[in-house]
Amino acid sequence: MGKLNFKYDVVIIGGGPVGIYTSIKLAKEGLRVLVIEEDAQIGKPRFCTGLISRESFERFSLPKEAIEKEFNCASVFSPLGSKASLKSKSIQAYVTDRTKFDFSLYNMAKEAGVEFFLSCHCRGLKVYSDRVEAAVSYDQGDTTVRSEAAVLSTGIKYNLHRSLGFSVPGNFLDCSQVQLAGESGSEIEIFLGNSIAPHSFGWVVPLEKKRLRVGISTRKNSPVFLRSFLKHLKLKDSITLGRYFTDIMRRPIPLEPIKQTYADRMLVVGDAAGQVKPTTGGGIYFGLLCADLAAQTLAKAFKKGDFSGKFLSHYETNWKKQIEFDLTMSIYLRKLIARFNDEQIEELVKFISQDNVQQLMEKYADFNHHGRFIKELIKMPLFWKHLYHMVNVK
Repeated sequence: MGKLNFKYDVVIIGGGPVGIYTSIKLAKEGLRVLVIEEDAQIGKPRFCTGLISRESFERFSLPKEAIEKEFNCASVFSPLGSKASLKSKSIQAYVTDRTKFDFSLYNMAKEAGVEFFLSCHCRGLKVYSDRVEAAVSYDQGDTTVRSEAAVLSTGIKYNLHRSLGFSVPGNFLDCSQVQLAGESGSEIEIFLGNSIAPHSFGWVVPLEKKRLRVGISTRKNSPVFLRSFLKHLKLKDSITLGRYFTDIMRRPIPLEPIKQTYADRMLVVGDAAGQVKPTTGGGIYFGLLCADLAAQTLAKAFKKGDFSGKFLSHYETNWKKQIEFDLTMSIYLRKLIARFNDEQIEELVKFISQDNVQQLMEKYADFNHHGRFIKELIKMPLFWKHLYHMVNVK
């Protein structure tokens, strides 16, 4: 960490991938950018399944050295053992080393001229008519950093939101994950069932060198369900488990966006804005897409000299055009399936296995944008016939 300057064009609070990507885009516009990050090292500690779409790497020019393995399909298991395949040319994804991924983005940002202030806590932000002031604490004491504008990219930390007039997401999942020695098949495996992961799902992601990432998302008590899930997996002939490489890590994941993502001289991006896929909880693609739009909006604000909330509201208009349909359809589907009991989930997995649904998936399924597939699915008369049967299973 070099000497801290006290006047910047943009200050970004949060040094995760979305915050760093935003900083890169702004620096390439010729702006002086500071990223303030609480942790001493970029990329640690890190909770993430590490699945990032191929489209994300191509669209946002992401660091490919972080890629560990490629997938284009997944298997879904019902509570009673039925299996359905999820496969499409549009769901290709990479599993990544997230620490390496974040650190590579950090190096890209440094090369672009972004400044970083690590091991630094932002105690508060104050917005004035002509500036933003960030009160920060670091190893040498407290100080104030001034900027023309600020971006909240704080991930799941919302302590600054209320003081700035922003809401917080109204709905969360409780997620836990562990990385351990072991072997499974060549596909991502998803496990449904109220005894496994109430209201959500469990996952097994195979890595290189006989390692696995195993996790659970649910409404509450995810570490308890994860330990039970690991016992369940030990009974399966197709999966072997060994020693832990990491302790169980836990974090909430927002499922709905906050009510407003802009204010005078302020924008909110990524998990801090609730820009997350409600179906899977993945936040990288939506977060980077919105970071791109945030940087574009701020660059225009500098050219016009207009940092009002009215002008910055173009950011929210633009990101909603891109992903609001996907968010709406995905939230609807998640809430519907979350009410299913195990017998209804069993029927759902059998329905997904049918040839016509598989053909629809091959045509419309997309790793990042789920809305179109859901829309086409609910247009099928067969869907409503099976849904009626599912909701009436006792």
